[in-house]
Amino acid sequence: MKTQINSCFKNSFFVLITLFFVLKASAQEPIKVFILAGQSNMQGHGEMEKGEKGNLNWVVNNDKTGKYKHLRDANGDWAKRDDVYIYATDKFDSIKSGKLSAGYGAFATTIGPELEFGRIVGDEYGNKVLLIKTTWGGKSINVDFRPPSSVSDSGYVSLPSKPKDTGYYYVKMLSDIYEVLDNLHDYVPDYKGEGYEISGFAWHQGWNDRVNKEANKAYEKNLAHLIKDVRSDLGTPNLPVVIATTGMKGWEDKDPRALSIMNAQLAMAKYPEFKNNVSVVDTRDFYKERPDSPANQFYHWNRNAESYLLIGESLGKAMVDLKAKQTANNVLQLIRNVARYDSDFLTPTPPVGWNSWNAFEKDIDENKIKQIADIMVSSGMRDAGYKYLVLDDAWMAAERNENGQLVADSIKFPNGMKAVGDYIHSKGLKYGIYECRGDLTCQNLPGSFEHEEIDMQSFADWGVDYIKLDACFAKKNGRLSSEDFDVYHKAILKTGRSMVLSISDFGSGAWAWGGKNYGQLWRTSGDIFPRIQSVYRCAETSGGDGASHPAFNGLWQFAGPDSWNDPDMLQVGNLKSITEDKVHFSLWSILAAPIMAGNDLRKMSDEVKDIITAKEVLAINQDPRTHQGYRVYEKDSIEIYNKPLSDGTTAVLMLNKGEKVSDITVFWEQIGLAGKQPVRDLWLEKDLGEFSESFTAKSLEKHEHLLIKVGTVGSPLVAGPTPVSEDKYTVPKSGTTYLSDIYYMAKKGNAPVEDKTFHGEKIKIGRKKFKKGLGVKSNAEMMYRLNGRADRFQATVQIDRSSPKDSIGRFQVMVEEKFGGRVLFDSGKMKRGDKPVEIDIDVIDLEFILLDFSGKKVFGNWGDPKVISNN
Repeated sequence: MKTQINSCFKNSFFVLITLFFVLKASAQEPIKVFILAGQSNMQGHGEMEKGEKGNLNWVVNNDKTGKYKHLRDANGDWAKRDDVYIYATDKFDSIKSGKLSAGYGAFATTIGPELEFGRIVGDEYGNKVLLIKTTWGGKSINVDFRPPSSVSDSGYVSLPSKPKDTGYYYVKMLSDIYEVLDNLHDYVPDYKGEGYEISGFAWHQGWNDRVNKEANKAYEKNLAHLIKDVRSDLGTPNLPVVIATTGMKGWEDKDPRALSIMNAQLAMAKYPEFKNNVSVVDTRDFYKERPDSPANQFYHWNRNAESYLLIGESLGKAMVDLKAKQTANNVLQLIRNVARYDSDFLTPTPPVGWNSWNAFEKDIDENKIKQIADIMVSSGMRDAGYKYLVLDDAWMAAERNENGQLVADSIKFPNGMKAVGDYIHSKGLKYGIYECRGDLTCQNLPGSFEHEEIDMQSFADWGVDYIKLDACFAKKNGRLSSEDFDVYHKAILKTGRSMVLSISDFGSGAWAWGGKNYGQLWRTSGDIFPRIQSVYRCAETSGGDGASHPAFNGLWQFAGPDSWNDPDMLQVGNLKSITEDKVHFSLWSILAAPIMAGNDLRKMSDEVKDIITAKEVLAINQDPRTHQGYRVYEKDSIEIYNKPLSDGTTAVLMLNKGEKVSDITVFWEQIGLAGKQPVRDLWLEKDLGEFSESFTAKSLEKHEHLLIKVGTVGSPLVAGPTPVSEDKYTVPKSGTTYLSDIYYMAKKGNAPVEDKTFHGEKIKIGRKKFKKGLGVKSNAEMMYRLNGRADRFQATVQIDRSSPKDSIGRFQVMVEEKFGGRVLFDSGKMKRGDKPVEIDIDVIDLEFILLDFSGKKVFGNWGDPKVISNN
């Protein structure tokens, strides 16, 4: 019996141990990313085959201790690690990537420190590792890698745009790092969204500063600034940094400049601010004499492979030691995510960034944009989620070049638009730019009409990530919006670069006519202005009936990944009060609207910064469930919005737009909950307690609001409302359909009154009374979805007798929307008392028609507006 118990215990113990290791092995730990940077000796000139001695093959074959046996596999080939991957640029600036192995040096036949560095960190951490090697030979830290803060307190005097410019390779280094991190899934096979940690930075450089007197003298200052700037630009304030000295002549090197560089490098570990986060490896012991090496190039360690192996090993051990010290002191690196690693969506959540127009209008230039990029980092905006920096209108010259290409305004942007993008990228931001689909932009500069492909290719060449495409003068194009944007969509695809397309068309119904087939977000409103009523008006187009039939209760059912309703850019920081700023930000957050800040960040107060970086409020906007908020109550200037969230809770906005101080109560039944529920104030980041069946916000004054989170995290998802079914807003396959019996999908101006005049009376046109119809007040546009099912459209129209004497109105029927300019019917100018006009027109195969009534303070009637389908 005892034997059986012991046997049972042993078997159970074995199962538990096995399960422990299986679970540990299957856990998705974040990818550890190490950056290897510098000039040619980090790039690597250790020969693999050339030379009689000292090449990699010789080193392995003459290894008596077995230290390097791991470099070959069982077949005698250079081994490839399954857990360490590398991205590297070679001497020709070509990109190489794959499993870590020999051959990732300056040439396919050389190695650098990466081989042994990767072994050390790979063995230590036991999960996937990515090495990003950004290296260029013959470069100094005094010019090429010069960090911004080493130039001046405000950074570079001029943006680097070509290889000889100060800081060009510093900017390129950071830009390349972020490009790899944004596409981590392309370089780490089977990446499953486990996130990544920028784990460390290794630096081996100095020869070009050694041979230059001025550079030599400034090296210590420049290197200290490099460490600080790299940490700032990568958002890693305590990033472990390991430095290999330029000891490539060994201990016999007594050259004053050589000693000066090495002393400067060794000094980094002694800086108080670098204690326990910077380590320096003295490499002089790793020098191999010429007779034992493949070549007579002491500046490249005589191309000796073992020297590079020893450097990599020492850097790796120093890195592991630093990280162990940080872990012991609870200093950890931030775990980050690649937003779209497993998604075809460019914008899985609403895009967040900053746009220049509301702050500067057309008064933009290189220095301002550089300052904005810097502040987006230093203010914490980037780390809060602000990704895009978008240059609006007026960046371009008044004329294209001889090849028909757009060029930068040489006064405003003397170093060109690619340099602007590179700098933006070096800060870990995305580069956005403006154009217009008309022949001119809104500021009468060159538009993209008939230059679509060449302009999209220019943007791709400049590294653009986001295009705001405006619509000024687009009516002259002769193309429907769906046709116009199809041209741009195909031109973007042709470039091979992923670029977000923002449809800026003054709210012309892109959610209806298929904007999601071409872009990722679309305007729902006209332009926003720095007034709270303008903010409310724009919000109403997305969250209310400002741009669609009231039955839709806003545009929430058309929102989602790559399908964002955009009520225009933020005016937070430009409004009259902090109260107004906060309600503006809360509205955009609960409506899952794109967040494009529009204030002058250089003058931003701490209060405004706290608003636009409010963690829990932004989280509502970025919630991965991607459900747009919707209104559950509206009466007497009191509004309540609800937004179901991915964690089983729901966000609620209670807003007082009126003059009267008011209490506002939300009932749980309005938001899909019941019983006792916890409530949290998202602005205060404070739990308010548990409440049964309802919650009341007390004494809210004009424009005051409360934004709360209701429910228990981990509960079943709170149900949202039921979408309006297609049959309610689409013409059926056969028969006669009166337009007043289906919902218009988009509208501008005054909403029509269905089956009555605009004043609520029975419709009478001439001597005939109409039971069906639309009573309208100028100006009124309504878009109806025919879905290719109708054959004819018929109606009778007349100016309503309630209109002022001599007032003039005009009835038109158009294909889809106004931009295409395709008029199917035009009544011409009509006055009160003019005879009715009969309409009977062909609408075969049309997806949408637009009914438009224009004029000034005039009323009209559409009698029996209907479509007939014979299918």
